[in-house]
Amino acid sequence: MSKPKITTGFSRYHKTELDVKAKFIVDSMTNNPNFVTPVPSLAEVTAATTAYMVALSNAEGGGKSQLAIRNQTRDNLETMLEKLALYVEAYGKNDEVILLSSGFSLAKGFSPIGILTKPERFTAQPKEKGTINLKLAAIHGASSYQFEYRVLGDETWIISVQSKSSLSLTNLQSGSQYEFRVAGIGSAKERIYSDELRSFVL
Repeated sequence: MSKPKITTGFSRYHKTELDVKAKFIVDSMTNNPNFVTPVPSLAEVTAATTAYMVALSNAEGGGKSQLAIRNQTRDNLETMLEKLALYVEAYGKNDEVILLSSGFSLAKGFSPIGILTKPERFTAQPKEKGTINLKLAAIHGASSYQFEYRVLGDETWIISVQSKSSLSLTNLQSGSQYEFRVAGIGSAKERIYSDELRSFVL
């Protein structure tokens, strides 16, 4: 199989689509252990994204100068994203999971892993007061993990997305019983959850 490659050429994104893609990449790379020192920095990409969106708004019904600023800020953002893509490829180890965890898309001709398997060996261990440690076996193809928890009887799940297959929950209600579940996050939108666990908090 050919090596996975990030697709660039951000001109294909229409107006606000570029903003959405840029923000998704920044969110995906924030605290991502695979990409510790991005070049350009995520702060620089965020600033360029904000500048582009301001210029895009000002260009609506504006004159030639506003259109020129819009085009300039867009070119700057596209250039930054292309440089960031090169950084991701350099540190991505030709691993599709690592590359996809950056938020960038893979070039056509490379098929990423589809729906992930059901999480296995999921455990919830009470530790010191108000703390529960969650852990599961790493899932092949998962770029991150969506942990969910709630006080038994509540309808709404509290969500925490982590790049690692473990999570330490703190400041929980002592003496209360909680429910927990987890799902791997990959290239597919579908989520396959673990069996739900219950545990009392010390």
